[in-house]
This record gives sequence, C-alpha cells and structure tokens, in this order.
Amino acid sequence: RRLTEPSAHDDDLRQLAYQLMDAAGLQRGRLTGIALRGEDLIDAARVAQQISLDDTHEDRLRAEQAMDRIRDKFGPHAIGPAAVFRRAS
Repeated sequence: RRLTEPSAHDDDLRQLAYQLMDAAGLQRGRLTGIALRGEDLIDAARVAQQISLDDTHEDRLRAEQAMDRIRDKFGPHAIGPAAVFRRAS
C-alpha cells in the first residue's frame, strides 16, 4: 500500500502500519513484525502542502517539526516519547 499523499511525518506512517495490521484480520494469531519501506523519496521542500481542517493532526505535525529541529541542534537523543525517558533510581 502507499500513502494517499506525500508525507514526511511519523504519524502518517504509523497510521498506515495500523491499517495494514487491521487488514490482516487476525482473531487469535499475532503479528510479530511489520516492515515499511520508503520509495520515491524527494526533498520535502519540493512538495506542495495540502491544507487540512484537522487541527489535532496539524498540531501533531507542528510538534514533530519542532522535535526535528531540537534533534538537529542537540542530537538524536535530545527529545522523544516520554515512555522512553525513565527516571534513574
């Protein structure tokens, strides 16, 4: 399957992965892995941006862009999901 439109955002890829898992239609069986492959990649600056009326989705995309800028400045482990950062005992 392909994304319906160009994207540079984790959330769009994550949603596609969930759709693929749902499409498997497993009742008792489990998927132990899924692989996504990027093809036809181009620079994000060359892609027209689609106007969205989904404020929640747009907020997540803006947050993701801010996290990318933080990683560029301070390194790949500077920011990430809260579940990854555990307090040392």
